[in-house]
Amino acid sequence: MGGTVLTERRAALRVWSAFALLMLLVAAPVFSTTLPPLFDYPNHLARMHLLSEGGNQFYEVRWEPLPNLAQDLIVPPLARLVPLDVASKLFLVATLGLIAGATLWLNRVVTGMWRLWPLLAFTLLYNRVFLWGFLNYLFGIGVALFGAALWVALERKQWWLRAFTSTLVALACYFSHVAAFGFYALVIFGLELQAATVELRARCWPALGSRMVIAGVQFVAPAALIAGYWDKRAGAGVSYPAIWRKADLLFSVFDNYNRVFDIVCFASFLALLAWRAAARRLRLSPRLAWAVGAVAVVYLILPSQLYGGSGVDHRLPIALCLLVIGATAPEFPNRRIAAAIGVLTVVVLLARLAFIEHVWVEAGRVYSADLAGIDLLPRGARLAVAHPASAVNFVPIPEVHLPVLAVARREAFVPTLFAYKGQQPVALRAPYAALADAATPEALWDFLWRDDTAENAGLGRILQQYDFLVAIGNEPQRRVLSGCFQRIFTRPNFEILAVLHNSACDL
Repeated sequence: MGGTVLTERRAALRVWSAFALLMLLVAAPVFSTTLPPLFDYPNHLARMHLLSEGGNQFYEVRWEPLPNLAQDLIVPPLARLVPLDVASKLFLVATLGLIAGATLWLNRVVTGMWRLWPLLAFTLLYNRVFLWGFLNYLFGIGVALFGAALWVALERKQWWLRAFTSTLVALACYFSHVAAFGFYALVIFGLELQAATVELRARCWPALGSRMVIAGVQFVAPAALIAGYWDKRAGAGVSYPAIWRKADLLFSVFDNYNRVFDIVCFASFLALLAWRAAARRLRLSPRLAWAVGAVAVVYLILPSQLYGGSGVDHRLPIALCLLVIGATAPEFPNRRIAAAIGVLTVVVLLARLAFIEHVWVEAGRVYSADLAGIDLLPRGARLAVAHPASAVNFVPIPEVHLPVLAVARREAFVPTLFAYKGQQPVALRAPYAALADAATPEALWDFLWRDDTAENAGLGRILQQYDFLVAIGNEPQRRVLSGCFQRIFTRPNFEILAVLHNSACDL
């Protein structure tokens, strides 16, 4: 018995030491750049500033029990101890660590021993969902995986302890992100389905009823919050992608900056799983097999647009892959082959991080230059934003949301700050909400750089209510209305114009 405990401790020390080393590696890009080039990140950072300050003349804080609050609840209090940009980066690193650590512990709970295998999750951390900046969702996925491990670990403990702790986890998932809560519910459903099926066939009604009650009680409070606060009018309805897109989206788990290398990584990941599965040496935990199946089926039937949420099915592949890693325990022909695969995995991770570091360091130079232009604005300025529709797409160094940092750096009004009802605890004050709704960045771009069509009538009058305009994008044939604007800052894809308040421009 003593030898078993000592072996267990040695295995745990080896695994968590490797975990700590890998965390240092994946955290390096975050702290090596001025601003991590995650698509939505500047918008989130500006909102964290408003929450820390309690709002300003343009925005007000409206706390509600919304299912999208992970960063909002953690970063502002942390910003009282460290600068806001550091607090936000610490949240990024904590999210990566929570995801990897929860996958590691889940694997330990369902397979019965500490393994290096679940550290494979580190190669998936810089995925397309992360680069889009869906941070609350990713944090919630980490909470969900942790909660699943806790649910299994407490299986033989007192029922009230299990019900209480799982309720806290379910609420944490809900407040992190509603999609993460849905993932957690699917995993718990899958975990209980196998045992419930056995009890159903044996007609063990008391045991089945008890299982259903204990498993279901954790969802009562989140379900009540969803029923009371989820506003389906917050966005468009429901739409489905082409079915072939489901297979393509699985690649997003490895897709970042080098398409050829990322395809090789994705193919290698699938080949590794297929190799062990074909040899019947990829043991899938019976407890999690149903959960993996449930998540896979829901992924196939999930729409891409669900009311206020866009790219709903885009989010699930990373959760599914992490669950598969946590649920499996491969066996290799010998220790030498296992060690070689481990070394190769580390090499792949280092190569992926090298590509990421290269892009992020360059992003730091671009953002530093752009932010110098934002810092030229006077405090309290009203800053309109114009960009083409094509700008809302993934690029290595996104600049679409960069103007929103004027909210944090210059206490400015920027209409593109995320302040959607039912999604963020920040709202525009009444006069500025109407101004923000009056013209989209795409409409302003067309008005400024293209033909003055009937659809753009009145946009000149709207622009006269702003002090400055930032144009994001590289348009070869630009036209600026003479006497209406003055260029004050110019970069290849980022230009700031002063709005000249001229009655002739009130079109």
